Amino acid sequence: MVQEHETLTNEYQLRYTLDSFYQRTKVAMEENQIPKFKNLLEIIRSEVVILTAIHNIKANTGSITAGSDGETMRENILEKDYPEVISRIQEGLEHYKPKPVRRVYIPKQNKSEKRPLGIPTVIDRIIQECVRIVVEPICEAQFFNHSYGFRPMRNADMAMARATTVVLRTGYSWVVEGDIKGFFDNVNHTILIKRLWHMGIRDRRVLMVIKEMLKAGIMNEIKVNPIGTPQGGILSPLLANVYLDALDQWITREYEQKKFTKKYGKRNRQHLLKKKKFKPAYFIRYADDWILITDSEQNARKWKCRIQKYLKTNLKLELSEDKTLITNIKKKPICFLGFEYKSVRGQSVTGWIPKIRPNRKRLKEKVKEIHKVIQRIRKFKMDNKNGLVHEINRINSMIRGTIQYYETATWVNLDLAKYAPVLKYAAYKSLKKFGGEWGPANETYNLPSVHSNYTSYVAFITFENMKIGITGLDFCKWKRSVIKQQEESPFSPKGRELYNKRMKKKPLLARADDLLSLHMSSLIATKRASKLYNFEYFLNRAYTYNRDKGKCKVCGIEPEANEIHFHHVEPKLPISLVNRVNNLSTVHIRCHKMIHDGNDYKHIDKKIWSKIQKFRAKLN
Repeated sequence: MVQEHETLTNEYQLRYTLDSFYQRTKVAMEENQIPKFKNLLEIIRSEVVILTAIHNIKANTGSITAGSDGETMRENILEKDYPEVISRIQEGLEHYKPKPVRRVYIPKQNKSEKRPLGIPTVIDRIIQECVRIVVEPICEAQFFNHSYGFRPMRNADMAMARATTVVLRTGYSWVVEGDIKGFFDNVNHTILIKRLWHMGIRDRRVLMVIKEMLKAGIMNEIKVNPIGTPQGGILSPLLANVYLDALDQWITREYEQKKFTKKYGKRNRQHLLKKKKFKPAYFIRYADDWILITDSEQNARKWKCRIQKYLKTNLKLELSEDKTLITNIKKKPICFLGFEYKSVRGQSVTGWIPKIRPNRKRLKEKVKEIHKVIQRIRKFKMDNKNGLVHEINRINSMIRGTIQYYETATWVNLDLAKYAPVLKYAAYKSLKKFGGEWGPANETYNLPSVHSNYTSYVAFITFENMKIGITGLDFCKWKRSVIKQQEESPFSPKGRELYNKRMKKKPLLARADDLLSLHMSSLIATKRASKLYNFEYFLNRAYTYNRDKGKCKVCGIEPEANEIHFHHVEPKLPISLVNRVNNLSTVHIRCHKMIHDGNDYKHIDKKIWSKIQKFRAKLN
């Protein structure tokens, strides 16, 4: 195992170290001890962590957005010299002083209010991601089982599944719907840093880095932020869970995890809890949205008062009186995570079953948004067919995203089918001027995994002899929600295996150690003279290697680590395109020489010679 004071050199060591942090924390918790991790900054500033952080941010759609200093991921990181980027991040961590965040405002669900979003600079985003990578496994091992927001391998669907499990098993119908007033704007920095210390982050330098992040000012508004954590910061979601974990642990200690002097089995525990008249409380949290399920209106009111008092006293937070509601779900639905949840008569042990449907108000707003985007197609020019196809793909992505979010709702088919004709007709009207027609969905070229199952008509255009259609909102089927397996985690081999099995994913090849380990000074030194070999080149080798399954694209053999080269397919492309993954190929060193030396290799294997010729044809 790599200790905190040791330097990481490759991704295998990083994964092993993060797994060990998670396991050590789990063991400490089982022994009722607080885990203690020191010398974390050395790991955070290691090259492999910085590389992983940039990989993660680069994959995020928001990576192209500039912060308050105007710097972007492409121009100021990917197209810069490799050692320059690494040194800049490492030096930034030494005496960390973040730049002010750039604040933008985005509409909330009700459209009348706006949510502030803080955008840190690119360098600050990378530093935040480095910290998150190392701190997250320590926190994850301690978080409450039934908090689902902003956590890896968890989603809103699982929170709804937990609510259903509790309601079906207990028959309880009284729910406190919680709303914390301005949560992100009111996080107390001192309390948060103490929470991190209590959870085992005992490297004071790391705590100071986090404190500086929290205090970062807002461009053109304030120099130092005395309270709150900016929404939009990469580390903010993890810190939000750290802060509210105190609430989770307190509520569960009062009922679900109530400790007794003797150990009891599950049934005996439940009997004892009822006998001693403890107030039932099944707590489910998703970020700052939460519900508490209990057995009576009286207990619901008591729990609301207790939580209100706890938040004010211990976390300096307030419940919103208007939005924190007490509801009997047998009479009226609650609104939680974009769904309406109600109990109706049906066949079950308790005689009641859940009826879940999309929140009608939110669904209506989403449909309006999609409708407007469809109508904007009419402004496209007749000769811009490529742009039109791109816009159709974007619209389809919005429609499929809506379906996938709501597909676990029991009434999803009926609710979405109401709006499908409106969107289909709007699609037809918008595509008509481009030669749009009606036709069966299963005859279109795009979205084959969906469209092949439907014969109902959709609007489509013909592009290069292919029918490209705008999909239907009614192309959905109910999907059973997934109950979270608590052992599923990104920080253990078994946890990753369970996740891959659930998602039906095959794990990627581990990136070759020598590609990511940064014993690459000689390679970097020889390449530095050419702008072609910038940071993006070194970053994308791993993606290229995984895509090619570690085999040479010329001879098909797996080269040894010291024999691997990466060939630029079209080396004269602009710097912004030349080092993209689709322009790189994994090749054996000898095959790479054969591509470039111009010699005749007719005497070698015909397939290999043919591939060499194809690569040569693209060099000019």
